[in-house]
Amino acid sequence: AEMAGFYDDEDYDVAGFAVGIVDRPKLITGESIKAGDVILGLPSSGVHSNGFSLVRKIVFDHKGFSIGQDIPEFGKTLGEELLTPTRLYPKAVLPLIKESLLKGMVHITGGGFYENIPRVLPAGVKAEVDCDTWPRLPVFEKLQEWGNVDWHEMYRTFNMGIGMILIVDAADVDRVKANLESRNEAVYEIGHIVKGEGPVVVKGAVFND
Repeated sequence: AEMAGFYDDEDYDVAGFAVGIVDRPKLITGESIKAGDVILGLPSSGVHSNGFSLVRKIVFDHKGFSIGQDIPEFGKTLGEELLTPTRLYPKAVLPLIKESLLKGMVHITGGGFYENIPRVLPAGVKAEVDCDTWPRLPVFEKLQEWGNVDWHEMYRTFNMGIGMILIVDAADVDRVKANLESRNEAVYEIGHIVKGEGPVVVKGAVFND
């Protein structure tokens, strides 16, 4: 992990991880993704665990806030908002995986939309995402405003309210949505897969201002 401004020269971090296995025929590789497939998004709980070098620069260095600063738009303190636990998605997606309804899955972590989505796409297609199709969380609106951050950079650094992306066949969209909604899981239809090569296209009103 890149954690600029967090560790001093002599500091170090110990981290743990888990490894799982899956039968090869059940791998979700993205190789079957094609133009016309639909991109669905599951909401995040907040900033999650990425982009905090920029967050600290904006809220502490630039704005001079304290961790206990009350932010009316958040309805809580700055610290409470930034320390909201990262949402985990197994309960949401495992039933869909068991029914073989997913062609691709993308966890929106460091690198945001621009760096994570291409990892699951085969050659010959690219993703178009409409950022007006889901509600942006107040924390991202305020970070952009406080830091005067370019919107492209916001979508490259943060999850912007979408923590997990599912790519599904157009014929399965209603079934996937119904499955999620029956379990009280919010889901947004946020884009499509189209023919072509090149970077992810993120479009919306903020890019036209």
